[in-house]
Amino acid sequence: MASNKRLKAARVLRGLTQLQLAEMVGTKEIEISRYETGRAYPAPDTKRRIAEILQKPVYELFDC
Repeated sequence: MASNKRLKAARVLRGLTQLQLAEMVGTKEIEISRYETGRAYPAPDTKRRIAEILQKPVYELFDC
């Protein structure tokens, strides 16, 4: 499964909207949307924050 699809699946599994995740990460909802559609790729520190919030290892969510 592509990393953008893994990210969305993990977010949905945790019951979070894109807006909720964005607020927790400290970014905008549009950025989460871009990550989930493969139009953008998060910076390393953002990947770590997202993984921590979604309670997954970075390597499970993103292609490193």
